[in-house]
Amino acid sequence: MRNVLKGLAVIVAGILFFIASLSAIKSIGSRRAVASDEKSENTDIEEDTNDSAETADTTPEGDDDMTEISTNFDEELISFLEKSGYSDKNYMVSPASFRAVLALAVAGADSDTKTSLIKAMGFEKEEEMNEWYNNVLFAPDTASGFITFKMLNSAWHNTASKGSINKAYKQNIRQLYHADAEDAAPDKITDAVNDWVNEGTEGLVPKMSDDLSQVDMVLANTIYLKSSWVENFEKMNTKEGDFKSIDGDTVKKDFMEQTDHFRYYEDADGKFVILPMQGDVDVIFMLGDIEDVCGKIDDCRSENVHVKLPKFETEASFDNGELTEFMKSRGAGIAFSPEADFSAMISDSEVFISDIIQKTKIKVDEEGIEATAASIIAVLGAAPPGEKIEAKEFIADEPFKYYIVTDNDDPKILFYGQIVK
Repeated sequence: MRNVLKGLAVIVAGILFFIASLSAIKSIGSRRAVASDEKSENTDIEEDTNDSAETADTTPEGDDDMTEISTNFDEELISFLEKSGYSDKNYMVSPASFRAVLALAVAGADSDTKTSLIKAMGFEKEEEMNEWYNNVLFAPDTASGFITFKMLNSAWHNTASKGSINKAYKQNIRQLYHADAEDAAPDKITDAVNDWVNEGTEGLVPKMSDDLSQVDMVLANTIYLKSSWVENFEKMNTKEGDFKSIDGDTVKKDFMEQTDHFRYYEDADGKFVILPMQGDVDVIFMLGDIEDVCGKIDDCRSENVHVKLPKFETEASFDNGELTEFMKSRGAGIAFSPEADFSAMISDSEVFISDIIQKTKIKVDEEGIEATAASIIAVLGAAPPGEKIEAKEFIADEPFKYYIVTDNDDPKILFYGQIVK
């Protein structure tokens, strides 16, 4: 009898375990269904928010693909812009200014928004981003007195908007990026930002926007560089010549010339020459299409090079969503959607990035280079004497590209541009 009862107990226990298992499986299935519905709803919200569904990232986290695209921000930005209609235009972009203004956004972000922005900028963690910032800020040797270089940051809060800037955010951007956060009335914020940009770019970019009165916050960065060549171009050698433009036309330009020893690289894809500037800054002029230019600097050899370059002045404005779409394509779509978390920046208000704008300008002549960039984020809701040495040729009488980089062991791209017409 005792054995029978024991057997019945085992059977009952088994039946109860089976019922509990079915209940657990059903519960898990229900939770998955709810999660799937929530994910679908989030995707629908983001698709409605993004202007371009073709390039926007509609998965807020975007973590699955980030490891594939997070390492080379500068070159991928250049590639993205040229695929977006700039391949046949004269233009210049500043990856450094773009990243710097994004750093202000990262400082005010939290949770998945913060993580996705950092990874989209090409960094693994915030400390790495801040290390990059300091490397750029202190790379040029401004103490020498031969170069003017300044990188400035600011944040502007619209007093008409809901919420206020967090005190911790003000302290954070002040300590890390020497940035002041200011309050401005809606009828004053546009002029305040434009005046700040005008001063930071030495008047080369006088205005960023016609109307910022409707945005809650504006994050801003300017970079300004002015330096002279280590080996000057003599004005007497400047002569008019023909330049073959990308569309096949021939136009007249004033060409500067000199022959001297410079770092030089050449392979089957093209060639580039590095012209040093005062203050630990270099300019790389490239003919052809060489990948990973900065990575090939160590492969350069000192050569006697005949350099012929046109004097030029060009400006560009990225104000049609190009930079916004680039960040979305790198998995940071959540920062541009209502799901964004910028609670570390503004309290009592849910905001997201509504636009990113950059304007640049450069002047190149016999004396040197003057280059600047301004970026804002709108938060809304010679051969030695003796034996003659055969000179290499670098005649830039056809479309060419240029990089302005820091002269150190790990060069950082301050500016990139091209002249094609």
